[in-house]
Amino acid sequence: MTKASGPSEMFANLFRIPELRKKALFTLLILAVYRLGSIIPVPGIDNIAFAQQFREQAEGSWVFSFLGLYNALSAGGLTDFTIFSLGIMPYISAEIIFQLLTKVVPKLEEIQKEGQSGQRRIRLYSRLATIPICFVQSFFTIKLLTSQAGLASAMVFEPTAFTALAVLTMTAGTYFLIWLGDQITEHGLGNGTSLIIMAGIVASIPNTILRLIQPMLDSTVAPSISLDAFLSLVTLLIMFVAITFGIVIITLGRREIVIQHAKHVRGGTTSGGQRQTFPLRVDQAGVIPIIFASALLTLPTILFGSIKGSVDSSGFWGAMLTDLNDAFADYGFVWTALYCGMIFFFTYFWVQLQFNPVELAKNFKDWGAFIPGVRPGKDTSTYLASILRRMTLAGAGFLCLIAILPNELPRFMELLFGESESLTQNRMFFRVMGGTSLLIVVHVALDLVQKVEVQLIQRNYEGYTGLVGQRKR
Repeated sequence: MTKASGPSEMFANLFRIPELRKKALFTLLILAVYRLGSIIPVPGIDNIAFAQQFREQAEGSWVFSFLGLYNALSAGGLTDFTIFSLGIMPYISAEIIFQLLTKVVPKLEEIQKEGQSGQRRIRLYSRLATIPICFVQSFFTIKLLTSQAGLASAMVFEPTAFTALAVLTMTAGTYFLIWLGDQITEHGLGNGTSLIIMAGIVASIPNTILRLIQPMLDSTVAPSISLDAFLSLVTLLIMFVAITFGIVIITLGRREIVIQHAKHVRGGTTSGGQRQTFPLRVDQAGVIPIIFASALLTLPTILFGSIKGSVDSSGFWGAMLTDLNDAFADYGFVWTALYCGMIFFFTYFWVQLQFNPVELAKNFKDWGAFIPGVRPGKDTSTYLASILRRMTLAGAGFLCLIAILPNELPRFMELLFGESESLTQNRMFFRVMGGTSLLIVVHVALDLVQKVEVQLIQRNYEGYTGLVGQRKR
């Protein structure tokens, strides 16, 4: 039998067992296809000139910094204007919307309860809803990017023809990513959609580190700028370690609720009476709230930024759009407050939909189980609801801290070391490679490790049962 006691041994077994090795290699192959598609530009644009102009403008623009963050989350190629520029985020948004609607719309709830056929119909609805989301998001993204000074010059075609071609190409790229994710889920290891997002984030780390250490390697750069770059790199590494440690602790955190089964006396025998534990996770909603909040905040950011340049700022509507655009600028108070408010709302809403204390208390009663010291029925549901509210509050607060820490850390560094050009330019690195990206990477990595362990344990169990059958014969 194969054992998987430690991480190194589990990794070795992953490539030692033929079935798992085939799945692992297939997963790596699909991810390689995704990375290859991430360098194919949208037809009709000089992507090299565009990428260079994008980086130059990103250093001084909060809009490009936000798009860089969205680009990392969506696993797209927005900064290079590739066929995967939208990434897979439109599909994730549509899928989350329909998961929420299944708890609100009775017709969709009935379809979901039909089993696998119902779940296939819900997935089909999600993919159909992805089309208008891709159209709207790609249109406003193209308008925002090409409206900036210098970026429109990278277009080869006429603007209208380029916009139409780019919208269709980016929408097709999103659907191709959906297909790649399905292939990983069916024939590879782990969840394909999550692994694609994780691959996009991990792929951006080397370039980010190189951009940070470049001033330290350039002999023509002033010593003060090299020192700022060194401080930024050290701070980023410390933040990586601290946030990763916190994410692992919170993700694996559990509240074990003891449940007691009632004893049953039948004749001279007694059955039941065992004690078990029912685990409640601190981070019950996972990364869903923070992803959904980020996706929703992208819409007003892109909308205000793309319309502002085409409206006369002296008029009423122009002034209003300018004020709204400034309210979201530079991750200010309005943006941070809305971000945290959405994270809290979606955390509580998602947990409330996925975890029903009344139904769980009813199931305990049907199983002949109860919580020691708590009466079955209403008291049990009230007890579970109170525990869940406190744990959800802790989980939502942790998600908010993870989300806003990379935005506030550069400001804190400027208070300690003073304002400098290097620290200002490195703000985007903290935001792009900050807590949200690490949260997704750690969650996906832990989920992948658990699925690999399950397959190894299942293989051990099958080998054990086969050995027992042979001995009996």
